[in-house]
This record gives sequence, C-alpha cells and structure tokens, in this order.
Amino acid sequence: MLTPITVIGHVNPDTDSIAAAIGYAWLLREKDGANAFPARAGAMNAQSTWILKSLGIEPPVYLADASPRFERIARTLPPILPDRPLREAWAVAATGNTGAPVVETDGTPLGLVTGNSVFRFFSNQMDARLDLGQISVERILSESCGLATDRDVPRFQMKMRVRDGRSRVVRDERNDFLIIDEEGKYFGICRSPDVLNPPRMQIVLVDHNESAQALSSLDEADLIEVIDHHRLGNSPTRVPIPFTIDPVGSTSTLIAERIRAADTPLPEKMAGLLLAGILSDTLVLKSPTTTARDRSAAGWLGDTFF
Repeated sequence: MLTPITVIGHVNPDTDSIAAAIGYAWLLREKDGANAFPARAGAMNAQSTWILKSLGIEPPVYLADASPRFERIARTLPPILPDRPLREAWAVAATGNTGAPVVETDGTPLGLVTGNSVFRFFSNQMDARLDLGQISVERILSESCGLATDRDVPRFQMKMRVRDGRSRVVRDERNDFLIIDEEGKYFGICRSPDVLNPPRMQIVLVDHNESAQALSSLDEADLIEVIDHHRLGNSPTRVPIPFTIDPVGSTSTLIAERIRAADTPLPEKMAGLLLAGILSDTLVLKSPTTTARDRSAAGWLGDTFF
C-alpha cells in the first residue's frame, strides 16, 4: 500500500490555502498515482465553506497535529471468536508473527492468544493434576480460544497519539497490544517496536513555509515538499526536498501552472476552486501582489470552468 501523503495549508486556512491543498493532492493522485489527500490545520472561513459547497467538493479533513496515531500502526488481523478452537488462533498468530485477537460477537475485544498465554494454559492443565500423557496436542488445540486468552492486554484508542502511549508500552512486558475504535470495538493490534518507532507522516506544505503557521508536531513528521508564495521562513528538513517559493499573488496560481504543464485534464469544479483561490488572494486580480502569471492562470482556469 502506498504511503499516504498529506497536503496541508496553514493553521488559519483561507480560500487559497484550501484550494491549493485540494488541487495539489488531486494532481499528485492523477499524475503520479500517489496516495495523496488534502487536509486543513484549522477551521475554514465562511468564504471557503460556501465555495466548496457550491462546487460540490468535500472539505479537507481536519488534522490537529502531525503526531502519529495508533491507527497508523494497527495490524488488522482477523478476529477470532472465544468459542472457536485454539488451532484457529494459533494459525492467525503464526501467520502474523503476533498475538491473535479474540473478540466477542459484538466486536468487543476479549484479549489476545499469545505464546505466553498458551503456556499459562498448559500450566493450568498441569496444576489441575491432569494426566498430560493422556492429552494429545489435537485435544489441546481443540479447546476454545477463550480458555487460553490473555485478558489483561492494554488497549489503546485508535485516535490516540502513539507518543502518549509509549511510556506504558515501555513499562509493560508485552510485545502485542490491542487497538480499539471510538466505541471500544476491536480495530487491530500493534507491536511494541511499532510504538517505539512509528512511521512518520509524509507532509506537503502549501501556502506557507514557517513552523509558526504550520500544524503542531511537524517535527514528528517528514516534510517532503513546500509550495508557497510568501517570505522565506522554512522549517528544517531531514533531507533535501523540492522547495518552491515564487513571487506570485496566490499559491493556487502555482498549482494551476503545474497542472497545466502536466497536461492533465482538469475537472470543471477543480478549475473553479483554483480560480476562486487566485481571485480571493489577489483581491480579484487587483492586489499589488498580482502578477502576469496570476492573470494567465486565472484566464486558463476560467476557460476551463465557464
């Protein structure tokens, strides 16, 4: 599965910031086949809300910060009902090299079948003074999963920041943990190495390049590109990245130019959105920051939209 790429503007998004994020995410998907999606770092203003509603475009998802969530490291192993034979859980555990999730019929997680929990199950058989010589492996594996389930496995909510659960994982002598959704239902499992070193979000910043204007916890993500038309005040990056700062009146102009250069057929509603971004940031092409490039991009978008 392709790594998600988040295209996002500044914390007080205006129409240009919203349009640029949506437009560039669209271009990355269409031209490069990237798993890109637009996001916003704050509430949309009335103008942006009206434009998106008029064009029939979904608003970008709200992203509070760039800190990885537990849903990003979830392994969605198939759940096993507690009354199913232990061999089914053993097969799941062997395939994923993890514990096997045991879940009630309503989706509530009961726990995990792990190597340690199965060992404790065998130990209980010995404590019961059963004649283990008369008990075959087949019989043991026919027992219900619920009998060999570790029910004390910590649970982490899928939207919880990984860093907020890291101290508990470090303290707990376990390898596997449960991840639940907002209703407490099974979502997946995670392993301690994933918690200690989670995958970093891939971020593209548009319409800004300063840390003070960016979503929080940007240092926990990988900044992979910047497209902007403001002054230079960029965040540090771990590796060299494409970095575009052009003296035009709108970031939507820069996105429109890239789409035009790629010769990618542009849907009318996308043309209308980018046109709105240009007109908004340049005060209908009357702002002192307006350039010939803004007028050219607006004309091309207008021909596509109208």
